[in-house]
Amino acid sequence: MTIDGKGLVLQVFLAFSLAGCLPAANSDANFLLGQDYLRMTDARLVAYEQELSDELVTSSRSGAGDVSVGVGFGSWGGGTGYGIHADKWLGGGGSNATILELKDRRDEVRSEMRRRGLLPQ
Repeated sequence: MTIDGKGLVLQVFLAFSLAGCLPAANSDANFLLGQDYLRMTDARLVAYEQELSDELVTSSRSGAGDVSVGVGFGSWGGGTGYGIHADKWLGGGGSNATILELKDRRDEVRSEMRRRGLLPQ
């Protein structure tokens, strides 16, 4: 295999472009975790609990942060070669710390909802 300079540059560009197209970490989790649920109205608190639950589902399904891109060059015997690798692991990826924070916040919100009589004891 002959290494063509233009072909190599194109493949490296495509690999990094592919990695850039992969979904990025969702900033909704950070926004939700920054909310002060103790100051919310009852209606807003109920909606907030649902938003937390929805974000938990989304975060558990995403593979945010699990992206790998690599470029390798090598030679052996009389030949040379190169390889490009772009990968994204799917299924249950998400940031475990963020998922745990969301679960803890949802539990806190549900406790507040029980205190206010919005959920059964």
